[in-house]
Amino acid sequence: MKLFTLACCVFFSFQLLNAADEEKGSNAAMELNDLLSNTSSPGEGTLIYSNEVEKETITLGVDSGIYGLGLVFKGEWLAEPLKKELSKNLIIQLTLGTSKSKLEGKVPQFGLATLITQSLPKETTTFVFKDPNKKAATLQTQAMLYFTSPKTQLAQTDQEKLQSTFFGKTGGITVTPVGEAEQILVRTPQNQVTFKKQKLKFDFQTSLATPFSGLEKKLTGSIIFPVYSPHGKAAEALAMRIVASLPTGVPSPSKRLAPARKITGSP
Repeated sequence: MKLFTLACCVFFSFQLLNAADEEKGSNAAMELNDLLSNTSSPGEGTLIYSNEVEKETITLGVDSGIYGLGLVFKGEWLAEPLKKELSKNLIIQLTLGTSKSKLEGKVPQFGLATLITQSLPKETTTFVFKDPNKKAATLQTQAMLYFTSPKTQLAQTDQEKLQSTFFGKTGGITVTPVGEAEQILVRTPQNQVTFKKQKLKFDFQTSLATPFSGLEKKLTGSIIFPVYSPHGKAAEALAMRIVASLPTGVPSPSKRLAPARKITGSP
């Protein structure tokens, strides 16, 4: 349940942080995100988000403004108690979002995947979803996914956003390296730091559900975008600043959503 809470907290904190960014015009977390984001190279590929009655096509690219971005960090950088549980693991945090120029009142980030591994994949590797209510047999490869439509309006209430958010239920994400890793310089307000940039292909074959209702959806397709690994002490310090902003004490959605079932009329 702790891992389930971690990824969910990260997802909803992205929504809250970026809502504040819209109002204030600047935000420390968004600045860090912008440091690693390249709007001229947002990634490529298409995902299909669907159920029995509707289908939404989501294409990464400059025209759509939809991008993918990944950050790799050590589990030991997390706060307790997650630090103890994941200290020997590597976390690959993937974010799907819409660039500022294309937002038009929509949520800036609409998808989050957390991949738990021992090392950055050097060959095709499949990360499967685990039941959050069951203890995982191993943490060597594990995936969690939280997703809402990129059309979701920022002006919705928190409850409306929660009701439209779906969670990885079955299936998983297959990761394949594309090309060779390269070192890049990332400029911060203080200095320049070095990251390793590795393009990865992500194949989604997933079914999604939400604890708010009996609704289910599917997310399928393939997308390619880079993930960034800090290289050197200065870059690690920057990455640790990002990780330090991740909340770990927010209740899991299963506990927060119980009242919503009555409101929506779901059984």
